[in-house]
Amino acid sequence: MRRPEGGGPHMTVLLADMGGTASRLALLRGDGGLQCAVRWRNDNYAGPGPLLARYLRDCGAPPLRAACIAVAGPVAPGAVRWTNRDWAFERGEMAALLRLPGAAALRVVNDLTALALALPGLGAAQLETLRAPVPEASGNGQALVANCGTGFNVGLVRATPAGPVAWEAELGHAALPVTVAAELGAMAGAFASIEALFSGAGLARLHASRHGGEHTAQQLVEAAGTDPAARGSVAQMARSMGLLARELVAAYLPRDGVFWAGSMARGVLGTDARADFLGALAAPGPLAQTRAAIPVAVITDDAAALGGLAALAAALP
Repeated sequence: MRRPEGGGPHMTVLLADMGGTASRLALLRGDGGLQCAVRWRNDNYAGPGPLLARYLRDCGAPPLRAACIAVAGPVAPGAVRWTNRDWAFERGEMAALLRLPGAAALRVVNDLTALALALPGLGAAQLETLRAPVPEASGNGQALVANCGTGFNVGLVRATPAGPVAWEAELGHAALPVTVAAELGAMAGAFASIEALFSGAGLARLHASRHGGEHTAQQLVEAAGTDPAARGSVAQMARSMGLLARELVAAYLPRDGVFWAGSMARGVLGTDARADFLGALAAPGPLAQTRAAIPVAVITDDAAALGGLAALAAALP
């Protein structure tokens, strides 16, 4: 396990993006810089408490002014629970574990809320452009991020005079759009929800439905350049992502951009199948001109959500 680098007395806010598979952690200094930035696998820890306690010990146990934690699950009063992992915590107990000055110093949000809040501050080095903005197109201050990784969800952010505002969602639990079900044909019955298809496990399930066998999403993406069967499955996933993007545009009108995140999305859209994705997105139909003017990019920075958490931290008392 890699030991965190950095340290010092100015680490005042804990930033923790705790997904279904991995956690990205950093300490926000008073000058706005990050230190002790790491990515740790969740499987190595029994829960979020032991992971965060170990992290803070390795960073020298700095006193914290506050903590901003993003979790892969819906955020509601009471216990905080992950959707795709048997993890949970009580806010008061977590504040005590982190030795925060009080429960109000702990801010908990959904991980896609954090990622959506990061969108306005993303730089070119954190993105791979799939379709550039149309110069004459006018934005509306709205952008959308869709995450395909361990699970699926979206986050919408809107620019306001007071700063960006993000809307929460749990779209992964919604049913597949009829256009995507039509693309899958007889295989659609194997996917009870959007997340069942648009995730790492979903790509593996899609390939098994087409050809049988057991393969991980990573194996399929890596084989897509040489194995026709893997290429076909990855291409069908890419087309399905394009069809889903059409529905997301109609639902949210993110004229400032559609951003894809997560290991499965990065993998699929990093292959030649990106042409299948763009073709499905651009096909004729309702809102064709609107869709054609919306920029599309992949977030390549796995720790991008820390930027959204830093924005939340800046707004804390």
